Amino acid sequence: MASDLLEGITASAKASISVILVLVYGYGLRKFKFISQEGESNISHLDTKFFLPALLFAEIGPLATASNLGNYWPIIPLSLFFQLVALTVAMLSHKAGMPQHYVPMFIFNNVTSLPLLLINSLAASGGLDSLVTADRTLESIQKIGRVYFLINALVGNLTRFALGPCDFFTQPVNRPLMPVSTDLMKTHESKVWFSSYHEHYTEDEQLLPETGPGEITLDDDQEPPTVKDRIIAGLKSAQDWIVLAINPPLMGGLLAVGFGLIPWFHRELFGPGILSPISDSISNVGKLFSALQMLVLGSHLYSKKGTKTKPFFLVWLFTYRFVIAPALSISVVYFIRTTWPNLIDKDPMLDFVLAMSNVGPPALTLSAVAIMAELPSDVEGQVSRILTVSYAVTPLIAFPVTIALWMTRQTGVGS
Repeated sequence: MASDLLEGITASAKASISVILVLVYGYGLRKFKFISQEGESNISHLDTKFFLPALLFAEIGPLATASNLGNYWPIIPLSLFFQLVALTVAMLSHKAGMPQHYVPMFIFNNVTSLPLLLINSLAASGGLDSLVTADRTLESIQKIGRVYFLINALVGNLTRFALGPCDFFTQPVNRPLMPVSTDLMKTHESKVWFSSYHEHYTEDEQLLPETGPGEITLDDDQEPPTVKDRIIAGLKSAQDWIVLAINPPLMGGLLAVGFGLIPWFHRELFGPGILSPISDSISNVGKLFSALQMLVLGSHLYSKKGTKTKPFFLVWLFTYRFVIAPALSISVVYFIRTTWPNLIDKDPMLDFVLAMSNVGPPALTLSAVAIMAELPSDVEGQVSRILTVSYAVTPLIAFPVTIALWMTRQTGVGS
């Protein structure tokens, strides 16, 4: 186990250093004015609204087949379950005083670049040798491991860009927690109540006058709202939330799933068919996202100073992401494998990926989510700093990696 731990520390440290160095480059480019303030803003929005949707389309499309979703089904419910647990922990922490912008950092870990880099490093150093079986070589389990991690990334990316902006949008800035459309304001003028979740606002920040939780003040000559008025208000509120949730990255992922599940499009678009130049061009554009996003994140470290965060919040975040989350995922996989051994196919790499699917630092793309949510500059700067620190402590992932490999051997699935 000592050798496994050393290999895990080496692999995760390399992954951390590669990320942090790019952040340093971005910081230097901004400091020495190679990137202007306007350029930083333009790159941020271009990255979020164009390069990221292209990346998700290129990554998700080839994997979005009916057979893949059928063969790899355990990844989907377990990934959603781990996110639900993280959401519960994050919301309870928020109720206890943790800032709202920490919530997505509990839920969404790095599910793409770090796991893929980690699995390559482990294969090169011999860390995956214990997962080799009689019918699978090291090369084949490395390949299937990448597919498993990408299926997990598919789930993580879709939920992140569907729910991430909503998590961030509850910041107590000059907008309602629940978006209010112009039509909805007009509906209010027609004597309709609307719940604005006003507990986050000071008296000056209230957009609508109130007399109690969720009630709109009515003049003496106004009548209470009818059932029809309430339904209209609810539908318009739902419409606003849909508009908020359907963002460019999510659209890129949904389009990839849609085209991937149609056999003709999957073959012609994501295979060697007549539409392959389109997917190739989108893939080339998507590859620009990661480097540019990390450069912008490093630039934010210089331009957006950010407010100070309490060390306790950081310790709690990292304790969850590197200790509690892996303890949960490894325990769940071990329990399923020992209690219902035939529930899922016996596959050591599947066990390893399920155990690690919930582990690691917050996703770098949360900085893009923060931009989409239009957070105040100081909060956005704090998000950038938290993400940077989280990658500085990423070598901690070596411990859950070692335990996950040990678990696969104990269940008798490995060699």
